[in-house]
Amino acid sequence: MERIDGEHFKVVRAEKKQTRNGDDYFILELTNQERSLDAKIWSQNFGNCRYEEGRVIEVFGRLEEYNGKISLVLESCQIVNSEEAVDFTPKIPTLVFDIETVGQDFETLDQREQEYLLNNLTVEVEDKEKAKKRTSLFAIFAMVAAIGGWDVEQNKGKVLMATKKEVKLKNKNFIFQSCGDEKQLLEEFWKESLKFKKFVTYNGSSFDFPFLIIRSGVNRVKVPMSIKRYDNNFIDLQEKIRQKHGFKLEFLCRAFGIDNPKEMGIDGEKVSELYQEGKFQEIANYVAADVTATVQLYQTWKEFMSGER
Repeated sequence: MERIDGEHFKVVRAEKKQTRNGDDYFILELTNQERSLDAKIWSQNFGNCRYEEGRVIEVFGRLEEYNGKISLVLESCQIVNSEEAVDFTPKIPTLVFDIETVGQDFETLDQREQEYLLNNLTVEVEDKEKAKKRTSLFAIFAMVAAIGGWDVEQNKGKVLMATKKEVKLKNKNFIFQSCGDEKQLLEEFWKESLKFKKFVTYNGSSFDFPFLIIRSGVNRVKVPMSIKRYDNNFIDLQEKIRQKHGFKLEFLCRAFGIDNPKEMGIDGEKVSELYQEGKFQEIANYVAADVTATVQLYQTWKEFMSGER
């Protein structure tokens, strides 16, 4: 795999660990202007590595993949002197985003599809009438109707929507872009995504990214990047802020004093109804509010809970 030789990174965190055999090794969380990654220092290279948390180091090593996660195996590293490091300010182009989906009407599904939805995909839902309204949760029975995104570095947002109509957004920090249909929406999103190195979502590893990937396949739209669940450049706040189970975003908003988008009287299940009624402005305002809440939660996590210095 790729080597990294002579590149500078800031050491965000350093932690000593042990292998199953009891051998010591170190994990470093590194970041620079281009990327974030974890680095490993095995015992044979302890003497070749000099580092401190909060300092900038020059690294030499190779990238390796294990269980779908990329990490840097350090052969050597050294602290960069203050004169060289004075202008080192890690800035990683970061996109916080959220998607809204629209499901097919249950009655339009054929009998096998209806049975599959009720008896397999929503088997835990006792109320079958409620289960029938959950087609929007499954990419084989639904489409991506809108995507809201916030550029953290540029401090501005955008809402993309699969409609030909123009919408005036309530939040002036967001601009609106109509994309005509789902295929054009996906093409525009993936094109925009290439501007970013880090992606922040709430439940994105289980829902948003898999949904986008499946719908891209259905529409024959190429996904331009490899999305790895446990890569530091793909942050799922639901996985970062959890106890035994992940919390719903609306309850974390209440706990952290963040404006709750659900208080607008809209939730994910209602989006399908609004879309069919042509109420695109309500959907656009909702997804912008959802993204704004996720941005505020991300800022809280990053400053107080991530362990970053």
